[in-house]
Amino acid sequence: MRRFIFIWLGLLFSVHVLAQDESYLYQVNPYNFIRYDRNELHHFGNDKYAQKLFTKLENMLSTGEGRINVVHIGGSHIQAGTFSGRLRSRFQQLNGDMNAGWGFMFPYRIARTNSPYGYYIRYSGGWQSCRNIERRKNDQLLGVGGISATTRAPFTDLTILLEDENELDYSFHKIKVFCNYETSKYSVSVDSSLVKRQVNGDGFIEFELNAHVDSLRLLIQREANSSEGFTLYGISTEKAPNGFVYNSIGVNGAHVPAFLRCQLFEEQMKQLQPDLVILGLGINDAYGRRFSQKRFEDNYSELIGKIRKAAPHTAIILTTNNDSYLYRRYVNKNGEKVEESMFKLAEKHDTGVWDMFEVMGGLNSVVLWERNYLAQHDKIHFTREGYLMLGDLFFAAFMQNFENYVQTKNEVSQLTK
Repeated sequence: MRRFIFIWLGLLFSVHVLAQDESYLYQVNPYNFIRYDRNELHHFGNDKYAQKLFTKLENMLSTGEGRINVVHIGGSHIQAGTFSGRLRSRFQQLNGDMNAGWGFMFPYRIARTNSPYGYYIRYSGGWQSCRNIERRKNDQLLGVGGISATTRAPFTDLTILLEDENELDYSFHKIKVFCNYETSKYSVSVDSSLVKRQVNGDGFIEFELNAHVDSLRLLIQREANSSEGFTLYGISTEKAPNGFVYNSIGVNGAHVPAFLRCQLFEEQMKQLQPDLVILGLGINDAYGRRFSQKRFEDNYSELIGKIRKAAPHTAIILTTNNDSYLYRRYVNKNGEKVEESMFKLAEKHDTGVWDMFEVMGGLNSVVLWERNYLAQHDKIHFTREGYLMLGDLFFAAFMQNFENYVQTKNEVSQLTK
């Protein structure tokens, strides 16, 4: 397995990661401002959460059996889908084919916001949306996706369409609809000829199909003499029992308190059954001159507590903020404060840290990313190539950490013989 990982990673990265002398070395440095030498996961690997995850991954690579569910939560960096999409494809091609499905989806166009690359959801009827950043809509229930859509139309539909340009085949045979069907007096159905089994769970409806499909129409119909609305919180699709499912959950402008306002967060996080949660929140918390590290750390601790309550054994990785500017004019020194807070949180809660701020090059490095067409002119967001680079860097750090775990385990095994 070790030899396979080395060879595969050597061929994979655009940053040219090569295996030599039992370690990953960057033999080619295409951007001299990126700190490839500091691209690692901190505080991750020795804790019980990471070890449980790595044991599961090692077994999957050895036998081809097992499932790892990843949940990646963030703001606009994640909603765009390029950064998380890169990670999805990297994980799912780790051993040839470890594609267990796309994971979480939402019809973002209902909320008049951008949809992630990879799928498209067409809809009919009138819908009202609510995002967790909209404080005035505090009477609306929200779930783990941080966004909801409600209709009171007698009949409407949603059609999921997978993009032809996807690198992998994400056709699915299982679909879960997170909704309020128990109280809404609405029925949700699909083409009956496709249904093998239907499960009406607590807060969701799941359909197991008798064939894999790359498009599916959901029919949503109100019962007679009912005035209750139907609320959709998200959809997830699965392709196979073994491999990775990568749930990418992003809301433009979201900060940590926005997800703390999601009343159904724990309930739906539990349904996703995560083995790994990646938290990429912080850039919006630290945008401004009134940033409080204490408040930020308190909010993050509360969010981590909710995740651990929903999934007690899940591993968690925090990603520090990218270097950025305030109002396109001023260096945002809050990035250094978030970096410091992330390491404090990691020690407190047994999580890992991927220090994106440091790997980028530290304070004011975003200017160099922009000059090299990796960051946008707002000096907050990245270009497509920049997001792909970040995905490769994160994945390289994760795999190096996994290799360290395997090596340490083998050395301990040899000593005990």
